[in-house]
Amino acid sequence: MADLLQHPPPPALTRGRLALRPSFLGALRGIWLLTWRSQLTWRQAPMLVVGLLVLPVLIFMTTPSSEAWSRGRSLFAAPQLQLGEFAGRLRASRLPLQPGQEAQLRRIFTEEFERARKDSPHTEAAVSNSDREREQFRACYARIRERVKPLVDERQFARFENFERHKLLEAERRPHQLLWTRTGAFYHWLIDFYFFVILPLKCVKGCGGLIRDELQADTLGFLLTRPLSRARLLVLKYLAQTAWLQLLLLLQTALVFATGWLRQVPDLASLFPLFLAAQLLAVPAWAALGAFLGQISQRYFAMALVYGFIVEMGIGRIPTNINTLSLLRHLKSLLSHNPALQGIYDWPARGVPLSVAAPAIAAALFLGLAALLFTCKEYHHTAEMQK
Repeated sequence: MADLLQHPPPPALTRGRLALRPSFLGALRGIWLLTWRSQLTWRQAPMLVVGLLVLPVLIFMTTPSSEAWSRGRSLFAAPQLQLGEFAGRLRASRLPLQPGQEAQLRRIFTEEFERARKDSPHTEAAVSNSDREREQFRACYARIRERVKPLVDERQFARFENFERHKLLEAERRPHQLLWTRTGAFYHWLIDFYFFVILPLKCVKGCGGLIRDELQADTLGFLLTRPLSRARLLVLKYLAQTAWLQLLLLLQTALVFATGWLRQVPDLASLFPLFLAAQLLAVPAWAALGAFLGQISQRYFAMALVYGFIVEMGIGRIPTNINTLSLLRHLKSLLSHNPALQGIYDWPARGVPLSVAAPAIAAALFLGLAALLFTCKEYHHTAEMQK
């Protein structure tokens, strides 16, 4: 009788039989299928596509092309405006140009500026090119002076020489055209908006509801009847959601860099691998933070904002060793190895091992705390259903 009361152990996983205790990889595969199939539906696809395209469109609209930037910033960009300024000075001195004089001067300014523009370097960065452009600007006005002299009287020509000296002095005082002036909008969208704001919030939102969403859908009880512990269930859901976020954000990053390539942003090939590595480290850390905050409160998104203000924007900016608690501080240290970002933000470059290890440690810590809370916490159905 005692033998009959003893239950045999659950069968192990064998070929052709249903596994009552699925392996870790088998359970992960099942949860992964549920994850992407529930988020990649025909109803959600249009909004997903729109969300992916918003940032590239903003970057394309706010980052000027190389040609437009050169025309707008070149010393030879507006001959008509410079002629108008000279004519205005003559009128203020009561030495106005005659209609015939003004038409000839307009032709002279246009021809000489166009000639100088064709010879001018259109690269955006090198200081030597800026110096060469100034030399060509002086040569351009020298040619204009020679052509203007026979067309005006002595007093008008004296005013022109004063005007020429003034324009040459403006050109000398003009700051050098830096490489990142035109592309500044691209980098601020990429780093300040996408990497520092959108990416963390998207990860927190994606993983903060790992358990809360199941409670709202009243499906958590069904999942807990499976032969999986609570901690393993949370870890599996975290891994599946993080993998989905990595794929989604990889596509977003590719679209952003493709837009930068269309706008002729230089040196993207050297930045892309570094940025991608930083993103691969950042996503698990922010996702684990979201999973942890989701176990603490229903208002995990608001808690994430408070965390960002206190830790990332507060403690992370304190110039002492306490700023090592900030994830952004380590991500900045990693990204600072790119010359473009270093030239814009002037971040302190620290050791790569610490910058790589810190997000991984943070991810393990937040995920461990989330699993511990989920294991120990009992959920009241009625309270959890209220938002």
